[in-house]
Amino acid sequence: MKTLFKVTALTLSASLLLSACQTTTNSNGEPLSPAEQRLRQQADTYNQTIAEGALLGCVLGGVLGAATAQKGNRLQHAAIGCAIGGGIGAGAGAYVADKQEKYANKEQQLDSMIADVREENGRLANVIATTEQVVAEDKERIEQIDKDLAAGKITMDQAKSKMASVDSNTAYLDSTLTELRKRQANYTEAANTLAGKGKSAQAKELNSEIADMERQISQLQAERDSLAKRRTVSRVG
Repeated sequence: MKTLFKVTALTLSASLLLSACQTTTNSNGEPLSPAEQRLRQQADTYNQTIAEGALLGCVLGGVLGAATAQKGNRLQHAAIGCAIGGGIGAGAGAYVADKQEKYANKEQQLDSMIADVREENGRLANVIATTEQVVAEDKERIEQIDKDLAAGKITMDQAKSKMASVDSNTAYLDSTLTELRKRQANYTEAANTLAGKGKSAQAKELNSEIADMERQISQLQAERDSLAKRRTVSRVG
């Protein structure tokens, strides 16, 4: 029981730590625009689901698994609970184990996975829409910085300081894209495990949702690349 309390305390502490990581300023200390704040709220939630969420889910799942097992099997049940609690963020194997634990037949498992990927696609669509706004703002910002620098209104050091927010947004998109690709790869692997080479309507629907996720990731990458290209031709190094 003491171990249960200790691990639960660890879970709560980690959760509080993650909640404290939200920011309302960019890398040079200037306030984020509404679109920039919205992007970070949307993508932070997404990234927490992938990384920190997997950690917290693993800890909590392990606690529950150990608490509900008999004394001699607590270690084994803790490991299973960790896999189930982590979800897709803990890897394809853990995700499949979760579905197999919750649902008795393959049809139900596939239906659940289809719903999961569809939800991911809805969240990703919102991230893309916000990213388009952020990229448009940043391109205008770059244009104004270049004009002010050319007119002698600001120094190169000042221009670089102002440009830091653009570079921060680009780096943020890079990390988001990296996590998205990991997540999409996990879904693909899980689909191959659950559906195999099946040609059922469910398998086709699942593959279609995963393909849509891949398409949206490519769309987000294009937005990121468009911003990086404009940044490259700026006078500010």
